[in-house]
Amino acid sequence: MVTRHIVVASLLALATATAPAMAWAQERSVSQPAMPLAQALQRIATEWGTPLDIDPDAVGGIVAKPVVNARSARDAVAQATRGLPVAVQIGEDDRIAVINDVVVTARPNEAETSVLVRGATSSSRLGQSLRDQPRNTQVISAKLLERQQSQTLAEALSNAGGVVVNSATVQGGVSFTVRGFDSNGAVNGLPSASSAMFAAGTTLPLANIERIEVLKGPDAILLGGDNLGGTINIVTKKPNAEERLHVSSDIGSFGLIRGTLDANRALSNDNRFSARIVATAATADRNFGGYRGNEDYLFAPGLRYKNATTDIIVSATLGNQIFGMPPYTVLNTATKQPFDVAFDRPLVGGKDQGVQIETTQFNAEITQKLTDWLTVVGRAQHQKIHFTLAQYSPFVVLNNAGLLLIATGGVRQTSKNDAFDTFARITFNTGAVSHKLVAGMTHVDATVDAIYASDGAMFPYNFLTRPALRPLAVNFNSTATSIMTQRGYYGQYLVGSGPIHLMAGLRRNEMKSRSIFNGVPNNPYEGGKTVPNYGAVIDVTNRLSVFGTLAYGYIQNFLTDRFRNRLPDNQTRNAETGIKWDLFDNHALLNASWFSIRQTNLMVPDPINRRFQIAIPGQIGEGIDVNLSGNPIPGLSLSAAFTRTKYRFLRPSATLGNTVNGQPRDVYSLYASYEHKVGERAKAGIGGQVAGQSSSAIDMLNMYRTPAAVLAHLNGFLSVGDLDINIGVRNLFDRRTYQPTRFTNYLPLGETRTWRLTVGYRFF
Repeated sequence: MVTRHIVVASLLALATATAPAMAWAQERSVSQPAMPLAQALQRIATEWGTPLDIDPDAVGGIVAKPVVNARSARDAVAQATRGLPVAVQIGEDDRIAVINDVVVTARPNEAETSVLVRGATSSSRLGQSLRDQPRNTQVISAKLLERQQSQTLAEALSNAGGVVVNSATVQGGVSFTVRGFDSNGAVNGLPSASSAMFAAGTTLPLANIERIEVLKGPDAILLGGDNLGGTINIVTKKPNAEERLHVSSDIGSFGLIRGTLDANRALSNDNRFSARIVATAATADRNFGGYRGNEDYLFAPGLRYKNATTDIIVSATLGNQIFGMPPYTVLNTATKQPFDVAFDRPLVGGKDQGVQIETTQFNAEITQKLTDWLTVVGRAQHQKIHFTLAQYSPFVVLNNAGLLLIATGGVRQTSKNDAFDTFARITFNTGAVSHKLVAGMTHVDATVDAIYASDGAMFPYNFLTRPALRPLAVNFNSTATSIMTQRGYYGQYLVGSGPIHLMAGLRRNEMKSRSIFNGVPNNPYEGGKTVPNYGAVIDVTNRLSVFGTLAYGYIQNFLTDRFRNRLPDNQTRNAETGIKWDLFDNHALLNASWFSIRQTNLMVPDPINRRFQIAIPGQIGEGIDVNLSGNPIPGLSLSAAFTRTKYRFLRPSATLGNTVNGQPRDVYSLYASYEHKVGERAKAGIGGQVAGQSSSAIDMLNMYRTPAAVLAHLNGFLSVGDLDINIGVRNLFDRRTYQPTRFTNYLPLGETRTWRLTVGYRFF
C-alpha cells in the first residue's frame, strides 16, 4: 500500500511540475494547406525549429496532405504524410526522418545474428525493449544456441540464471522453476497449458526458436494466473524479406543424426510479403542412459506482410518429439549417497521407455498503427498436444538393499489450448511529459483429456538383483477431463519526464474450472482476482539506469480442506531493485539486481487426513541476480549469468522442516567465444561454456542433499565462404553429476561426455 501511494504521489508531482508546459503547448498550433511534400516538410522544420532528415527520392512528385491544428512537429509530419507512400521514423533522439516506404520491410531479428538482443519484445505490451523494462530480464538468442549446438530446451536453459530445470519428472518435455517456483512457459507472449493440468511441459523444438526471454519475477499482468516466480517466453522465428536458404547436418554420440532446413524469401517485388519454412528431422540410437534415442521432427511454415504501419504474421508449428526416459539413480538413505550404478543402462526395465509428444500449433499476430498515437495489436494461438507416457516409474524406496516400488501404469493426454490477446496502445506527449497507455483483454480456453491404464500395477522390484519384470500397461480406458477458462482485463500506464519513467498496471482475472472423471462431472469452481504491479526506471546517464519493481503473482486454488472449506489462493510478491548498464560503447548490457520474493502460503498434506491438504505459511527467497551479454570487443561474444538466492520457509516446522528443497543456492553460467578472420572469406573461432549449480536439499528436513555440479563444454568453428563447420564436446572432463530433485527415489543423472559435428551451407 505504501508503494502504491508513492507511485500516485509521483505521478501527481509530475503533472503539477509540467502544467505550465502543458498550457503553453495547448496554446500553440500550426496549420498549412496541401503543397508539394518536400516544400511542406521544409516549412514544418522551419516553423517548429526541428531538424528533419528527408529522402529527396522518397518525396519527389508527391503532394502533401493538409495540416490542421498540429501541436507538434511530429503531429504535423504525421498529418502531411498520412496515406502517402513514405515512411516516417523517429530516432532515439526524437529526430524525424521521412524515407521511402519500400525500405520498411521485415528484416531478420537481431537474435538470429547476435548474442546481445535489445529490440522490442512480445513480453511487453507497452512496446518496450527488454532494456527499458523495470525488471531483470535475460535473453538467450538463436545465435548463442547455434554456437553452442544446443538441441534441447534443457540445454538452452543452462544459460539462464535463476532457472532450475526439473529433470525429476519421469516424463518428457521440460518443466522448470524460476526463483524457486514452478512455472509454465509462454509462447510469443501467450500462456501455454498449465503444468498442473498437463504433464508434457514445454516442448518446442529449438530449430524454430528465435530467442528465449527469461522474465524474472511474477507477471500476472502479462499471463494471468500460474505465474509465481517468473517464466520464460519462447519467441518463434518469423519470415523476413531477406533471401536465405541454409541447410545443416549434425552427427554425434549415440548415433545422433540431424538435418535442418531454413528457407526464407520475399514473395513480392516490394518486399512486403515474405515467407519462411523451418524443418528438421533427427534421430539417435539411444540416450546416454541407455534408453531409446531422442527423435525430433518439425515442419514450421510462416507468412508475413509488413509495411510502415501494418505487420501481420501467421505461422504453424507441426512437431513430433520422442524422448527416452531421463536417466536416473536412487539415493541410498543410509549412506546419503547415490547408488553407484552404471550410467549407460536403464536402472529398471529395457531400452524402449519414454514419451512421445505430438504438437500442432497455429499462431496469428497483427500490429496495426492506426494513427501516429494509436496502435492496435491482436494475437491468437491454438495448441493441440498429444502426450503418451510408457515407462516403469519409481515411486518409493522401500529399503537400501535396492528395493523400489515400481508403477507400470502409463497415461495418454491430449491438451487443447486456445489463447487470444488484444489491446490498444496510445502514445502522446503533454509538454515535456510522455505518456503510454495500454488497455486490453486476454481469453484462454484449455482442455486436457486423459486416459489412464486400467491394467497398471504397483509392485516391489529390486534394481540390484534385477528379477523378471511385469509388462507395461496396455489397456487404457479410465478417463479424466479437466476444463479451464481464464479471462483477463488489464490496463497499463507508463509516464516519463526527462530521466524518470514510472509504470503502473492492473489486471482483473476471472477463472472457471471443472473436471470429469469416468463420465461423472465434479462441481465447477469459479474465482477471480485483481492484481497490480508497479515499476520505475531512472536514467542516471545515457548508459546507466536504475530500476525498481513491485510485482505480484498468484495461482487460483480450488481445493478444499477436510471441513470442505476452500483453501486460500497461492500468492507471491516480488520486490526488486537494480541497474541496467550499457558497456563497451553499447556493445554489451549488464543487468544486476537484488530481489525478495515472498509467498503467502503453500499446500501440504493434512496430518490428520492425508486425502486433504492444509495451508501453511509459504517461503521467501532473497538474493542477487546478475547477467551480462554482448560483444565487448570485435570478435568476442559473452553471455554470463549468476544468481545467489537464500530460501527459507516463513514458519519453521520440526515435522515439515525449514529447507526449501530442490533449489540450489547458486546457479551460474559463463559462455565466451572468439572468432577471427583467417583469410579473405574465412573465419575461425573457439567457444566454451562453464555452467553449474551448488548443492541442494532433497528433503525439507535437509537430511539428504544433491551434490554440487559443474560442467564444461567446448566448441570450435570454421567458416569458409558459405560453408560453416562447428565441432563440440559437451561435459569435456566427463564429470559424473546429478540434477536437483525433491525425491530420494529419483535422482536424475547429469549428461556424460558427448561430441557433435555440425556442417551447414548457405546457398543464398
